[in-house]
Amino acid sequence: MVAFALAMMGAEPVWNARGIVTDVRLKPGAPRRDAIVTTSGLFRDLYPNLIRLIDRAGRLALAASAATTVEEDPQLREPLTAALAPLPGASWGHETLADNRVAAGWLARTRTLRSGGMPLVDAGTAAAQRVFGDAPGAYGTGVNRLTERSGAWREREELGRAYRNRMGHAYGLDASGEANHAAFDVALSGIARTYHGRASNLYGLLDNNDAFDYPGGLSLAVETRTGRVPDAMILQHGQPGQADVEPLASALLGELRGRFLNPAWLKPLMGHGYAGARTMGQEFVENLWGWQVTRPDLVKSWAWDEVKAVYFDDAHGLQLPQFLGERHNVHVKAHMLAVFMVAAEKGYWKTDRATVRRMGGELARLVAANGLPGSGHTSPAHPMWQWLAPQLEDADARLLGVALARARGEAGLPAPPTPRATAHAGAAATAPLSARRTAGATPAPTPAPAPAPVRAYELLASPDAPAPVGLRVAGVLGALACACVLFALGVRRGARPILPQPSGSIP
Repeated sequence: MVAFALAMMGAEPVWNARGIVTDVRLKPGAPRRDAIVTTSGLFRDLYPNLIRLIDRAGRLALAASAATTVEEDPQLREPLTAALAPLPGASWGHETLADNRVAAGWLARTRTLRSGGMPLVDAGTAAAQRVFGDAPGAYGTGVNRLTERSGAWREREELGRAYRNRMGHAYGLDASGEANHAAFDVALSGIARTYHGRASNLYGLLDNNDAFDYPGGLSLAVETRTGRVPDAMILQHGQPGQADVEPLASALLGELRGRFLNPAWLKPLMGHGYAGARTMGQEFVENLWGWQVTRPDLVKSWAWDEVKAVYFDDAHGLQLPQFLGERHNVHVKAHMLAVFMVAAEKGYWKTDRATVRRMGGELARLVAANGLPGSGHTSPAHPMWQWLAPQLEDADARLLGVALARARGEAGLPAPPTPRATAHAGAAATAPLSARRTAGATPAPTPAPAPAPVRAYELLASPDAPAPVGLRVAGVLGALACACVLFALGVRRGARPILPQPSGSIP
């Protein structure tokens, strides 16, 4: 990505005799496209030298048109001088602004910042910043954490503002993470296309929340700032010598169908038990939700329909619903169902009321039996529950209400009836009266109560059986014998005479 950013601005690295990059230089006659770079906290910490090289390349490109810019508007001499101050001795060139979009972008940002009330010199300095990230010591744009806490926001614009607030810190030759949100907002306004590099075949766009956190968050920030969605491209360079550029839409949806909806990938994953289930829920469905929020133009309602068909309707005949209902996997299943309900509640997934009643009812029963799955989509105060409850069957709504009240810590509530107990009670109530009342018959003995169902969130340790009396006495006697032997050895060692040391000088 560093080489790509340099090439965009018509620059290239300079290597020394040992093959180490020491500087950058402009390529004469190369097209110069304006590039704004956002950095992760990890890249910022590991490669500050590369960030400075990117910034240096941008300022060299600006200097290549500096003389032309001043000739067209002499008032820009002072802001240009301030912008190029980190490059002492740089020559001011005569490239036209039509051929040098780096300089044209600087000029547009400077005028926008000046019209917003910023002094002209400060506007020129701020407009030269092109590398932005979060504050020193901070990591992540915050978009992934907010999408995972879907009850904490209502509109996508809130996430876009959060991205802009966290990532508005400048880095480069004359900046070390100082807040410069005005410059970042103006830079976002000029972005028409975004690029994101993928150098690994192990991690994709749907199994890592960094993917929608950075390119997805950037797209959302541009959209909330300008009202338009930028084009998004993925630079695929996992294979040396086979770099390619792929639209985000085909890369994202190709991964969805080629991996997460593919039975050849799902069946081996089921062999890993809870780890496989967690990959399906906490990684895939959670990250699909992240892309849904940041790029709703790509993840549409049909995507949720296909995921539902595979994971809940068992379209491939893998017995996935049964697998997700086993032991601790129920927490994953509840989490996945909750994400579906949130997607429907927020209007992304368009489905019928019968589907909501069926899937929401299963979610209610899982929560009643096993507790909330500990997800940001299932907080007891999440608005989704208020939306869901009126659409459920009465019995499921009551189970859900009791479970949520208990999760909120409201005291004095009875435990929710288990599905087994509810089934027995229903069978007794619907039996014919003649079967329940036989003249002169001896009352049947009361059956023993059914054992309480195992709840996945209750970890009860069974008490250890006491050791036999003989073994305990033998253990005590053995400890006393060892103590006596150690005492006798100590007394014997202490009774030895101390021999005098010979005197003399060392030659």
